[in-house]
Amino acid sequence: MAYAKSEETRQKLVKTTSKLIRTQGYTATGISQIIAESGVPKGSLYHHFPAGKSELAAAAVRHSNDYIRNRLRELVSVTDHPAQTIEAFCNYYIDALQKTDFHHGCPIATITLEVAASEDSIQTECAAGFELIIALFHRQLMEHGMAADSAESQSILITAAIEGALIVCRAMRSTKSLEVVRDRLSAQVRRSLDASP
Repeated sequence: MAYAKSEETRQKLVKTTSKLIRTQGYTATGISQIIAESGVPKGSLYHHFPAGKSELAAAAVRHSNDYIRNRLRELVSVTDHPAQTIEAFCNYYIDALQKTDFHHGCPIATITLEVAASEDSIQTECAAGFELIIALFHRQLMEHGMAADSAESQSILITAAIEGALIVCRAMRSTKSLEVVRDRLSAQVRRSLDASP
């Protein structure tokens, strides 16, 4: 019972931190705010995360990675074609941006831009998040007949274009960049797969 309560406390901290970092960034998210919004005592935070904010933020990115992995797997399971997965993934973010007044972009991109270069534990988790997106697209492209090398480069392009478009959308408070990327990438993937032997 004590373990379950302890794990519940840990998850509250991780989920609260993930939400705050996604909407306001790492620097603007303070320990006091995390404690206040999670309802967890300060001592519990340092019990679960002795290194403090950076360790908690790395765990929050890992939580976001799991969420994105599960969301993409769901999309892959209900789409018949990689182009449809691209469209669905972009549409998911377009909807999130519009519903949150452009506060919710990619939870990994926000913290990557801010601190991945200076915090190794966070950089490791951010890299893992992007790698899993690339890997999921890579696998689906290969399953639809694309050669491994082409699928790898195409997957990197897809991930980089979507992530870049998300940043531009938030800066411009418009979903147009993501809509353009969605339409161009899905059309390109359809052409590439149609041309595959």
